[in-house]
Amino acid sequence: MATWKAEVFVNSRVGRINTEVEAATFSGAKEQIYAKHGDVQQILNLRQVNSYRSSSSGDGDSSGGALLLIALFLLGVIVTYWYYAIPAIIILSILYYIGSKED
Repeated sequence: MATWKAEVFVNSRVGRINTEVEAATFSGAKEQIYAKHGDVQQILNLRQVNSYRSSSSGDGDSSGGALLLIALFLLGVIVTYWYYAIPAIIILSILYYIGSKED
């Protein structure tokens, strides 16, 4: 579901108010506004402010982007300094193997 914001002119007694609703579509957001505020006279500047995808891990988008940047950085370092990176990877792999054998 997406979050939608709008300015709503209810009537001359109430005036303009800002409102926020949850809906999947633009027309659904308009229906939510009518359900929430009744028979409003005007809906102004109805816009989607964000959308959420359902996932079991919660907000994983930002961590996925950060991991991608880290992976690209490391790939760039390995490609640029391959003559240092390959021996370091071999040494770290041997140390990891020796460390896992002791457990």
